[in-house]
Amino acid sequence: MSIQTGDTVIFRGGVIPEQIKYSGSDYPSNLIIGKTYVVEGVEQTSSYSNITLEDTRGKFNSNQFQVA
Repeated sequence: MSIQTGDTVIFRGGVIPEQIKYSGSDYPSNLIIGKTYVVEGVEQTSSYSNITLEDTRGKFNSNQFQVA
């Protein structure tokens, strides 16, 4: 299931530096593994998806999350 705007997601961690660099996402140093967040927006390309979260600065690779 792909992540959509308005979904509640759980941050899984599993950060891969090369993936962050390739997707142009931000390093999720301010996110907590296991915590839930609400998706504010989704940026989809043919190779990856970055998401923004409500009340959180930055855009993050969607592979680091699962739908709650």
